[in-house]
Amino acid sequence: MEKIISIKETNWDKDKWGDSKTGYEITTNKQTIRIGISDYQSCCEDWGYFTTNDELQDFLGAEIMGIKLTDTCLNTELIKDKFVYGFDEGEIQFVDIETTKGTLQLAVYNSHNGYYGHSIVIDSEQLK
Repeated sequence: MEKIISIKETNWDKDKWGDSKTGYEITTNKQTIRIGISDYQSCCEDWGYFTTNDELQDFLGAEIMGIKLTDTCLNTELIKDKFVYGFDEGEIQFVDIETTKGTLQLAVYNSHNGYYGHSIVIDSEQLK
């Protein structure tokens, strides 16, 4: 079983598309999961990330059961690929990490005029 060891806010260097990211890093006994959004300013767009849980530390020691994406229409999609990259629309995207201690929900938001989107990245080695 994959257990959460630590959760912290982080920035990381350029990904394979050349964008730097900001968001969360979840360290488990098997991998490091990164969830973030591109963090460069192009014009007048507004973007960021947050958690809907009050205390992230409550999830330390929890076993990860799966990771899902949930949009604002409550459509849910299980994440099966190692690396998810997308979300250039101006909305909010929830990343639901299902654990034995409940759902750890992280979110990224992206508000822009249609030209300067920011992309979400979920980087995870093992999700099953």
